[in-house]
Amino acid sequence: MKRQILAAVLLLIVIMVPTLGIAEDSETVMLAKTLYTLGDDSYETMIAIGTVVMNRADSPFFPDSVEGVLNQPHQFPRGNRYDEKAMDAAREIMMGARVFPSYVLYFNEVDGNGDWSTRDLYAAIGEYGFYNAEN
Repeated sequence: MKRQILAAVLLLIVIMVPTLGIAEDSETVMLAKTLYTLGDDSYETMIAIGTVVMNRADSPFFPDSVEGVLNQPHQFPRGNRYDEKAMDAAREIMMGARVFPSYVLYFNEVDGNGDWSTRDLYAAIGEYGFYNAEN
């Protein structure tokens, strides 16, 4: 009887807790939450935002880790949720997927606040413009 109760409790835990695979370290989950929060339901947009995160982590002008970049004040909002699409995008990014060269370090909503006209627009994907580090 105790084994059956234990098995039932373990099954409930597996069902109720978001699935994390072996490869999902805290940075991958953190990135998935950020992509879910910022994404406009487009996988392409999630990969583009993730590219900016990784470009910053590789840049000498930003923190040298994904966690450090994502925790910078006022840069990347992050909620507490993610879905499978955001996790798939985060995994792909952490495994090396990039859609921009290393000098694309900024993004902003196309209709967002701020004067981004002084920066060179590299690409617009979904609701976001992606910008070069240099003017």
